[in-house]
Amino acid sequence: MTSNTGDNQNSAPPRNSFTGSQDRSQSVLTQVNQQTRRKRRRNNPPEWALRLVKGSRWLRESVLLELPGMLQERRREIGTMTVSILLHLAMAFCLAAWLLPQSATDDLLAITGSLTEDDLTPVQQLEQIVQPDSLVDLEFDSTMQEMLAEVNNGDKRMQMESPDLRDLTLPVEDLQDLSEIPVIRGKFGGRSSGGRQAAIRKYGGTAESEKAVNIGLTWLQKVQQKDGSWNFAAVGDAGQGGSMQATQMGATSLALLTFLGAGHTHETDGKYKETVTRGLAFLLKESEATSSGLDLRATAQGNSGMYVQGIATICLCEASAMSPGDRTLRQAATAAIRFIERAQDSIGGGWRYRPNEPGDTSVTGWQIMALQSAKARRISVRSSTMRDARLFLDSVESEDGARYGYTRRGGATTTMTAVGLLCRMYMGWKRDRPELEAGVRYLAEAGPSRANIYYNYYATQVLHHWGGELWDKWNLRMREQLVSTQLKDGPGAGSWNVTDPHGSGGGRIYQTALSIMTLEVYYRHLPLYKRLNGEESRTASSSP
Repeated sequence: MTSNTGDNQNSAPPRNSFTGSQDRSQSVLTQVNQQTRRKRRRNNPPEWALRLVKGSRWLRESVLLELPGMLQERRREIGTMTVSILLHLAMAFCLAAWLLPQSATDDLLAITGSLTEDDLTPVQQLEQIVQPDSLVDLEFDSTMQEMLAEVNNGDKRMQMESPDLRDLTLPVEDLQDLSEIPVIRGKFGGRSSGGRQAAIRKYGGTAESEKAVNIGLTWLQKVQQKDGSWNFAAVGDAGQGGSMQATQMGATSLALLTFLGAGHTHETDGKYKETVTRGLAFLLKESEATSSGLDLRATAQGNSGMYVQGIATICLCEASAMSPGDRTLRQAATAAIRFIERAQDSIGGGWRYRPNEPGDTSVTGWQIMALQSAKARRISVRSSTMRDARLFLDSVESEDGARYGYTRRGGATTTMTAVGLLCRMYMGWKRDRPELEAGVRYLAEAGPSRANIYYNYYATQVLHHWGGELWDKWNLRMREQLVSTQLKDGPGAGSWNVTDPHGSGGGRIYQTALSIMTLEVYYRHLPLYKRLNGEESRTASSSP
C-alpha cells in the first residue's frame, strides 16, 4: 500500500508543470512586447520635432506662395516707405553734422564709416590742405582757432612776423583793455596775432624778444631741406651741426614746434605756411603704421628713439588742435598716442629709450607732454596710462615731490626737478600745494643756466605757470640772456651757438629750437593757474 502510494506519487505528473511552462511563455512574450513598444517609441519623432516640421512647412508655403504675391500687390507702398526712411536718415545725419561741435562730428563720421580711434591704417602724405571757409566752421571751445578772429588779419599778422624791430606792432600804448582780446578760452589761445600781442605785454615779453623769435624762425626756414625735413647735421655755413644726422624726424619735429608755438600752421596765411606744410608732410610720410600704433621714431640714432616719438607726437597733436578740420592729422595724432600708451613700462609706469623699458624722468617728461597735448585735442588717453605715469613720478621724487631725480636710484637735479614739476602741474597739482611751491622756489633760487638750454626750457615753463614775483625775476634774466646771445649776423644769424652739455647730438638746430620756444613762453601756453584776463583758473588741465 505504501509502495503503491509511492509509485503513484512518482508516476503522476507535477501538479503545476503545464501551468509553470505557460507562465514562463507569457513572461517572455510580455518582455518581447515591451521591448517592441520601446523600440516603436524610440523610432517615433518627439513632439517638438513634429511641431517644428509642421511650422517649417507652413513657413515655406507662406514664403514661396503667399509672400511673392503680397510683395507684388504692395510693391509701390514698400518702395515709397524705403525711400522715405533713407531720406529721413540722410536729413538727420546732415542736421547732426551741422549742429554738433567739430569733435562730435568727427566721431559721428568715424562711427558711420566703421572707424575707431584705434584704426591703424597707414597715414598718407598730405597732398592737399583744405582751408575752412570761416572761423564759425571750427570747434569753439578747445583750440586756438575757435576764438581767434585775427588769425588771418593780413598786414597786422605780417607785422607780427617781421624781424624788423620797427615793424613790430606790440600793444604798449594802443592796447589798454586786455579783456577785449578774444583769447580767454582754449588751450592755444595766445597764438594768434592779437593773442600774442596781449600775452607778450601781460607776461613780460618785449619787442626785442619777439624780434628774436622771428629771426630765429627765419633761420630755421633757411635750413629746411628740400623734402620738407630738417637735419641736425645740415646747418649750412653756420657750423656746429649735430652728430645725429639720421634723426631727421627728431630735428623736423623740434623745428616745427617753434612755428606752431608762434601760431603758424599749414592753414594759416603767412610766409611760413609752406614751411609748416612741407614739414608736416615729411612727418606723415616717414611714419610707420604698426599694430601698436603710429611709430614716429624712423631712423633715430642711439638712445633718441622715444624722445623722437614724444616730440613728434606733440607736434602732430598741436597741429591737429590748431587745425581741427584736418582729419588726417587727427588720425595720425591718435595713432601716435596709442603707440606711446603701449610703449609704457607696465611695471614702473615710465618711458625710456625703447618701448617697455624701465623709465627715466627725461624721456617720461616728453611722453606726458604728448599725452597732455592729446587731451587738448580731445583725443582720449587711457586713465591707466596717466595713473601709472603718476606712480613713476612718485618713484623718482624726493622731499615729498618738491624735487626729482633721473631714475629711482638717482639723486635730485635742477633739470629733472623742472621736468617733474611741469608734469605735476599738467597732471593736476593745485597751486596751493606746499611741495609745488617748495619746488618752484628751489628752481627760482638756482636761476637760469648760462649753458643748459634743456633745463632753461622746462624751468621757464614752470615759473611762467607759477607767475608772480618769482616769474618776473626769472623772466628778466632768461629773456635778456637769450636776446643778447642770439647771433645777429653771418650765416648763423638768428640761431644760437651750442652751449648745452648734451647738445652735441642735436647741434645748432637743437639749441636754436629750444631757445625760440623758451622765448615763445608768453603765448605758446597760457598760464595754468591764471587766465589772460587775470581770473584764476580752476583746473590745471591744458596742453604742454
